[in-house]
Amino acid sequence: MTKYLILLFFLCVGTAHAEKADSQQPLRIWADTQTYDGNKKITVYTGTVHMIKGTLIINADRMVVVEDANGGKIGTLFSNPGKLVTYRQKRDGGPDLWAEGEADKVVYDDTLELIKLFKNGHLTLLDGKKRTHESSGIYISYDSRTDYMQVHNTLEGVSIPGAGYTNAIIYPADDKPKPDARSSTKTESKTGSRAESVPDEAGDSRATVKNVTNRDSATTQPAASENLHE
Repeated sequence: MTKYLILLFFLCVGTAHAEKADSQQPLRIWADTQTYDGNKKITVYTGTVHMIKGTLIINADRMVVVEDANGGKIGTLFSNPGKLVTYRQKRDGGPDLWAEGEADKVVYDDTLELIKLFKNGHLTLLDGKKRTHESSGIYISYDSRTDYMQVHNTLEGVSIPGAGYTNAIIYPADDKPKPDARSSTKTESKTGSRAESVPDEAGDSRATVKNVTNRDSATTQPAASENLHE
């Protein structure tokens, strides 16, 4: 069932990816205090922690960053009781596409640009302020480079029958047609013109524009257009 939900997710949200320019930006961290262990390559940030890399922003109360031999960094961010770690990042594919998430704990891999949400995880995809997709679960993994999401019902990142449910909300697309300027002849103009249906010689009703003026009033009264067909 989980595989089908993931497939449905890709069919609905399209092919948007994280902002490509983010990978070229430096990683900036603000915190009340920080301690660095050069032997273990571990840095601990405490207090009000803000991590920013391009459009990527993560806010937490504590963060532990481990650096590997190749210089890659993995940050684990924690929240205080009653609070959540928050995450936000711009996505490619449109001028105002975003991903927002929150959880008790967040793990960010700077090399893979992979983010994982643990406990009370919730991830939302937005087009401007409009939500297009939401997923929640005890474990959410989101690859921002490929726009690939996995949601599982255990903290180990696997799904076990009976262990619980994941949730998703997929919003309908805003596919309403835009107004066509050519349709203005079918509505009343400022001079009092409207489209009326007048039978032709073949008996068909076709749109004909006729001037209609209300002599009993100083303004032209609107009239609804009749149904037209070929």
